[in-house]
Amino acid sequence: MVSIYRSSNHEATLRQTDKFVCNGRHADHHFIVAALATLAAVSGTAFAQSSVTIYGNLDVSAGKLKGGEFGVNNGINYAVPASQAATGLTNSVGKSFLSTSVLGFRGVEDLGGGMKATFNLQTGGLDLSNGNPALAFSREANLGLETGAGNFKFGRSVSTATSVMGKFDLNGISGASPTAVLGANVVNWYASSRRSDQIEYTAPAVNGLTARVSYIAKGDASTDHTFGGTAATLSAGAAAPTIANFKDRFVIGANYDQGPLSIGAVYETKNSDSQAVRDAYAVGASYDLGVAKVSASYNQNAAKGGSNIVAYTGATAASYVGKTGWHSAAGAIGGKGWGIGASAPMGALTVGVQYGENTENKTKATELFANYALSKRTSVYANYGMTKGVVQQAATAPTSNAVALGAIPADPTLFNVGMRHSF
Repeated sequence: MVSIYRSSNHEATLRQTDKFVCNGRHADHHFIVAALATLAAVSGTAFAQSSVTIYGNLDVSAGKLKGGEFGVNNGINYAVPASQAATGLTNSVGKSFLSTSVLGFRGVEDLGGGMKATFNLQTGGLDLSNGNPALAFSREANLGLETGAGNFKFGRSVSTATSVMGKFDLNGISGASPTAVLGANVVNWYASSRRSDQIEYTAPAVNGLTARVSYIAKGDASTDHTFGGTAATLSAGAAAPTIANFKDRFVIGANYDQGPLSIGAVYETKNSDSQAVRDAYAVGASYDLGVAKVSASYNQNAAKGGSNIVAYTGATAASYVGKTGWHSAAGAIGGKGWGIGASAPMGALTVGVQYGENTENKTKATELFANYALSKRTSVYANYGMTKGVVQQAATAPTSNAVALGAIPADPTLFNVGMRHSF
């Protein structure tokens, strides 16, 4: 990451041996200090100490989905980019798989008295297969205030549920995450790990306990898919589709971290009076044994699974088995279920296995993964995922791509390799 600093001091202190070069001539540092002091006095401006950090993540991968060609599937969706459809260049390197490629700007200003103002702007996913910029700040766009009594965040940001529960997925909720594949993960709640119109308060940690409370304004219920679809999809059980009454949402969650033990729990109220949605909750725990780390979680999605799939999505149950890169990008399934996992570090190499079940939809999934750290910021990885109880899906045409998605076989499997760099 790259940081730019502004100091509150009007004068800069240099060592006696320091010199400044201007127009090929050396000027004594006392002259520079005096000039800076004069400039500050003339401007009459006192700059509070602040910094801006440029950060990001780049992840590029290639993979093979059962029934598809290596490199086509990108680990994100089962679609050939429209720009490549006519060229036959379907075996190109794909999009991110282990984590989303993003560019961000994070800032903090010291307001004095133990208070700080913060901001965070983070782009949507950058596509390293075709250079699609996706530079809108669709993942993070918020202001914050840090105080001794806790921290506040205002705007669009990661959901409180994801902040609380993300650590219990031992591979960072990759494209092959078993619980996410099956719709039994907090990132599946309303098909997003982000929330618009969110006000979040995080209390100071006390004896390892950190509590979070959020309020999500219903707004006009159309700012994005945070609010779960259109009038036709929110009228579960109605003879004729009608618009559901949207509601403000409230979220409460907490983490307890003490030594090798970590525990988390979160609860989010439903976003409307639709019969297809309900309050969502999740609990999880992990324990670091030294030679290995183990985890377990349980999740109830905001969208009901089973026979209610049709009511929530407005489509056939066979078309929606989860929110995952293996399947249709058109929506996320509901349901409830559990997951377990274990990972073991072996020097720079970490290997692991995770397993999940959606008990409402009678589906199962397994992930095998290996990550090798080339440095603190760069790693290579490999993933293998398999499902059971997943029905075959017909080809569909997603709204974001003119090229129809290919038909996906029953119980698909996926193999993916890639490289990731953070800065």
